[in-house]
Amino acid sequence: MCSLLKIIVIRIIIWRIYSRVNSFFYLERALFFCYTIRLFYLEKHERMLKMKHGLYTCLSALFFVVSFAVSGGIDCFAAEDLTFTEADAKALKSDNPDAVADVLFKLADMNEKKGKDALKPAVPALIQAADRELKLPEDQRWNLVDIVKILSMTGDERTKPMLLRVMSAMWGGGNPFVAQGLVLIGQSTIPSVVDSLKSANPDTRGRAALTLHKMAQFDTAGAFFSKENREMIKKLLIGNLNDENVNVRIYTVVAMRSFGDNSVIPVLEHIEKYDAHKDSGGTYEVRLEATETLKKLRGK
Repeated sequence: MCSLLKIIVIRIIIWRIYSRVNSFFYLERALFFCYTIRLFYLEKHERMLKMKHGLYTCLSALFFVVSFAVSGGIDCFAAEDLTFTEADAKALKSDNPDAVADVLFKLADMNEKKGKDALKPAVPALIQAADRELKLPEDQRWNLVDIVKILSMTGDERTKPMLLRVMSAMWGGGNPFVAQGLVLIGQSTIPSVVDSLKSANPDTRGRAALTLHKMAQFDTAGAFFSKENREMIKKLLIGNLNDENVNVRIYTVVAMRSFGDNSVIPVLEHIEKYDAHKDSGGTYEVRLEATETLKKLRGK
C-alpha cells in the first residue's frame, strides 16, 4: 500500500501543477488528508487493514480514473468554450489590474488551445489597454509586459504601431516580445525598425538596435532579413558605434553579433581598447561588450 500511496501523492502533485481547474482544489486536499489518516491507521491496525487491502486498492483506482476523466472533460469543454467577449473587452479597458490580468490569462489559454487567430477579436481592446498602461507611471504598469506578450502572439498588422511605440517607451531595450511580434507580422516591419536607428531619441536608437538583434535571433531559418537588409542595417549600426549616448553604443555593439562581419572587426577592436565609458563600479561596459562581439564574429 505504500507504493500505492506514493503513486496517488505523485498524481496529486502533478495534477496541481498542470491542472487549471481550481474547483478540484479541496477535493485533492481531502484525498491527501484521507491517505494521511489511512497511513496512521495502518500502523495501528495493520491486520484489519490488510483484510481490506483489495477494497482500498479498487477504490483508489476508481478515484484516479474518475478524477482524470472529469478534469480532462472539463478542460476539453473549456477549450471549445473559450471566446473573447464584450465583458472581456470591458475588463481590459478598466482600471482594475486584477480584472485585466484575468483576461490576459484567458487570452494566453486561448492562444495555447485555439491558436493565434482566436486572439484577433481582442486586438483593438489590447491596444487600448497598452495605451492606457503607457500613460501611467512606470511603477504602476502592472500588466504592460503581459499585454505586450499577448499582442506579440497575434502576428496582427494592427499591432505594429503599438509594438514600435513600446520598443521606444518601455524599459528594457530589445524586449523579446516586441521582437517576436514584429517577426510574426512579417518583413514589412523591418523598414520601421531600421528607421528607428536614426531617431533623434537616443533611447529609440539604442532599443531599435537591440530589437533588430532579437529579431535576428527569432529568425532561426536565417531568411527574414534579406542580404540588402543586412547591409543597410550594418551600415547604420557602424554609424551609431560612435554615438555620444553610452546605451546606444552598448546596444549597437551587441547588435553587431547578428549583423556584423569581418569588415567591422577593426572598428570593434578600437572600441575594445579605447572606449572611455565606465559605469559606477569602474567597469568598461562598452569594451566588455565589444570583446564578446569580437569573439562571436571571429567564430563565424
